[in-house]
Amino acid sequence: MNRSKEYKRSQTGLGWFFVFVVGITSLILVTMNLYRPDKPIATIVPGSSTEPSFVVQIVRPRQGLPLGGLLPPQLFGVDAKLGFDSSSDHAAYWLDEDLLELSGGNWKLRLVFDAAGQIQPESEIVFDLIFEDQKRRVRCKPGNLPVGGFHTSEITPNEFSGDFEIGFPICEDAETGQSLGWPPKPFILRGSFDRLPMTDHLNIQTETLDAR
Repeated sequence: MNRSKEYKRSQTGLGWFFVFVVGITSLILVTMNLYRPDKPIATIVPGSSTEPSFVVQIVRPRQGLPLGGLLPPQLFGVDAKLGFDSSSDHAAYWLDEDLLELSGGNWKLRLVFDAAGQIQPESEIVFDLIFEDQKRRVRCKPGNLPVGGFHTSEITPNEFSGDFEIGFPICEDAETGQSLGWPPKPFILRGSFDRLPMTDHLNIQTETLDAR
């Protein structure tokens, strides 16, 4: 009889342990889906805007986040989302035959591309990042052999829409030029724009885009 009771207790204990493991696993999976720094933002549908607009997002690799991004990065003082758009402070743009510059807030993006839409090594993005508990001005580049593409389409005479997706494996301190050793693997820069006139510099709000 005692052995039977002990067996039932052990089975009950294993059952509760199984429930605990399943619960923890489910919680982790739900958290990973709710707090996804790697979740792409929606792109702008060409021609859907009533005025020039754009949106830019860095898709952060989970390996570069505390606990692999299992918990909200904000708990660790880390930026959960990195990006800017045409509603950001001092938003501005410049679109030319081989150049797109977007800015807003503390962000400045410069994309150089050829006629086939291939991104060139001169491209870069500069922004503020909390890194090793310090706020730093960071400059990131796509390297000598950029991976990604840039696409445009003319929706009305001299109004262009487009999108881009580019890997950035190299980041440095914008002030010192010292390599940060971040990101652990290339982050993906995604963006889209709508109704940008070619070769026309427009300040969407107040300030001009600084000359490079």
